[in-house]
Amino acid sequence: MKLHFLSVALFLALGAQSASLRIEGDRAWLTAAGAPLSKVLMLFEQRGATVMIDPELELGRVDGEWENTTVERLIAQLVSPNSYSIEWKRAKGPLGDLYQISTIRVFGESPSAAKAPPKPERVLEVETGTNGVKYVRGEILLGFKEGSTVDDLNALLKKLNGTVVEVLEPPGIYRIRLNEGMSVEQAMAIADADPSVDSPRPNLVFDDKGNPKVPISGTRAGMNLGLAPGETAIAVFDSGLDPKYADMPFIRGTYNALDPDAEMSDPTGHGTLVSLIASGAITPLGAEAGDTGAPVLAVRVFDENGMTSSDTILRAINHAVGSDVKIINLSFGTYEDIGFIENAVQYAAQQGVTLYVASGNDGLPIACNPAASSATRSIGAVDQQGNIASYSNLAADGFYPGSAPYDGKIHHGTSFASPYAAYLDATRAP
Repeated sequence: MKLHFLSVALFLALGAQSASLRIEGDRAWLTAAGAPLSKVLMLFEQRGATVMIDPELELGRVDGEWENTTVERLIAQLVSPNSYSIEWKRAKGPLGDLYQISTIRVFGESPSAAKAPPKPERVLEVETGTNGVKYVRGEILLGFKEGSTVDDLNALLKKLNGTVVEVLEPPGIYRIRLNEGMSVEQAMAIADADPSVDSPRPNLVFDDKGNPKVPISGTRAGMNLGLAPGETAIAVFDSGLDPKYADMPFIRGTYNALDPDAEMSDPTGHGTLVSLIASGAITPLGAEAGDTGAPVLAVRVFDENGMTSSDTILRAINHAVGSDVKIINLSFGTYEDIGFIENAVQYAAQQGVTLYVASGNDGLPIACNPAASSATRSIGAVDQQGNIASYSNLAADGFYPGSAPYDGKIHHGTSFASPYAAYLDATRAP
C-alpha cells in the first residue's frame, strides 16, 4: 500500500524561550533556543497529537537546529536518554488517506508510566472578523473540487503553513489549523485563489444566547418515570446532560462533540431539560403525557460560554447518523449563514434522519437557521391555551407546547416545543 504522507508546515512561538517546528510527512525541521522540552513537545500536541510523559522524569531545555530529519530521529534526540514510542494515525478523506502523528510517549523504565496530563475542558477561542462574522481563531474549513488529489492539499498546506487536524467525512471537509503568523482572512484569500479548492470558509461560531439557563437540582419529582421502553432514539444536540440524570433508563448514551475524550456535563442545564422532554420524562404544559418513552442520545455541542462551531455540529451529526439515530433535535439557531452545517443536515436527511429544529424565539415571520433549511422541520411554540406564543417565530412546519415545568419553575421557548415534537414522532404508533 502506498502511503500518502501529509505535508505540514508549522511555526509556533513560545515566548522568550522560543521554538519553531515544521513537519512535512515524516520529516521535520526544528529550531529551539532554550525552550523547555515539555513546551517543544506541546508543538506536536497543538497539531492533534497526544503527548504522554512520565511525570517522574526530569526534562531539560532544548537548544539547536534540526533540518530535514525524520520525526523518529528528532524525537529520539530530544528525549534522550529517556525512552519513547511514536504512533501514527490514518485519517480517511475524499482525496485519499492521510497519515499523522497520533501519540508520542516519553518514559523511563516502563511505557505505562507515561501519562497525559489532565486536559482542561475545551473552550472555543473565538474571533470576530472585519465583516462581523464570528469564527474559531486560527482555523478554516474547506473541501476540494472533483479531480483534486492529495498533492493539491499538500501544496495548499505549504502556502498556509498549516496542518489538517481533522477530516470531517462526510461531507468531505478538511479542518485546517493555521500557523500563528497566518490570519483567517489571509488563509481564506489564499484558499479562494486556489483552483482546486471548493468553498473555503472560516470555522464559524454560533451562540446559544437565546436559550434560557435551567438550574438543575437533580430532583425527579413530577417526571414520568413509569414509561414503557421505546425503540426510536432521539439525539439531542444542546448544552449537554447533567450527570445527575445519566443513570436514568431512557438515557441511551452521551457524546461530547466539543471534545469526544472529555466527560459529559451541562453548564447551563438547558440541554438536560431538553433531553428530559425528548425522552417523555417531562411533558410541556398543555400537552398530554405519553405512555412510552424515547431513548435519548445526549450530545453536547456548546462550551461553557455557550458557543459552538461548524466542526462541532458536523462531528455531532456524523456521530448521530453512525449511531443509527433516526431523529435529531436541535434547540438552537442563528440568522447568519451556517456554511457547511447546511451540507451536514442535508446529508443526515438523505440518510433517513428527521431533524427537528426550534424556529426561534424572536416573534419574527421567518425561521432561524437551520430551521429554515428544507432538510429540517421547523418547530414553533404555543402557549398553555393553545395559541401561538408571542415569542415564537412564525415560519414553522408545526406548533407545539413550549412551556416546560421543572423543579417548581416554568421555562418557555421554541427550544422546548421542538423536543416534544421529536418525542411525539419517536413514539408515534406505526
